[in-house]
Amino acid sequence: MRGVATRARSDRTRRVIRWALALALGAASLAVVAGSARGQRRGGAARKPRPGSLHDGTAQYQIVIAPGWRQTAAPEGTLVAYQAPDGRGRLAITRVGVGTRRARDAAQLAAQVERGVERATPGFRRTRRRASEAARTPVLDLWYERSADPPRVLSRYLFFDRHSVVLSIGLGARPSRAERRAAEAMLRSFTPFQVE
Repeated sequence: MRGVATRARSDRTRRVIRWALALALGAASLAVVAGSARGQRRGGAARKPRPGSLHDGTAQYQIVIAPGWRQTAAPEGTLVAYQAPDGRGRLAITRVGVGTRRARDAAQLAAQVERGVERATPGFRRTRRRASEAARTPVLDLWYERSADPPRVLSRYLFFDRHSVVLSIGLGARPSRAERRAAEAMLRSFTPFQVE
């Protein structure tokens, strides 16, 4: 009887994680498409922030924004939003109130996130999925194409114990080599950051 109750709780936890991540992905996608409303930078005393980085001690991320990208107003539910120099590329960072405290298998979590994105994204087609770790924090890179605008999205998820942070970068159908390199560099620089 105890095993059945534990299994039911575990299934319920998985459903909540999938649901919350799908909502966050929807919000991040909207932010990438729409662009902006209210930019915020939060944080406390930083421990070794990367030079030139935007860092948030509350949400626990840091990122180096590519030269020329300018901050725009962030839509409701989005921490920050940026726009490419040509106005086509968009970047959004979203915080989700669901973490990995109960998740045990990183590969399964990555698959669940992808399924959530696929359900929330018309014309979804994955081009890359890679799970890794940075500073003992699970990381998921999920790149995909979609039928909505912008058609290419590069995303990175940082899964903390009690919350997750999502970076989404939307690019046009045929981004230039410089645009692609800038987006990939920002994605790589999006890493955990903690205050003392």
